[in-house]
Amino acid sequence: FERTLTLHKDSTGHIGFVFKDGEITKISVDSSAARNGLLINHHLLEVNGQNVVGLKDTEIAKIMSNGDNIITITIIPTFIYSHMVKNMSSSIMKKLMDHSIPEI
Repeated sequence: FERTLTLHKDSTGHIGFVFKDGEITKISVDSSAARNGLLINHHLLEVNGQNVVGLKDTEIAKIMSNGDNIITITIIPTFIYSHMVKNMSSSIMKKLMDHSIPEI
């Protein structure tokens, strides 16, 4: 159910989608996100291999903006994500999940 996509930033540094609370809500026409098959109603799980579940949107955006011109994201459909986390408290997602940057 999860998918990993490789997206390329455009000349302005954007990859072509909007997210709110980790959920992809809008995709720009003719963007890298659109060309690579990104879909709305999916949640971000990882950005460049780093777990972003439970992080604030500003923290996720910072990870993306600090990344290279090529960004790898892992997504999962929102209905599956919601089912997985519905019984987890936000403190568990924020404090106990590993959000460290992977070594390459």
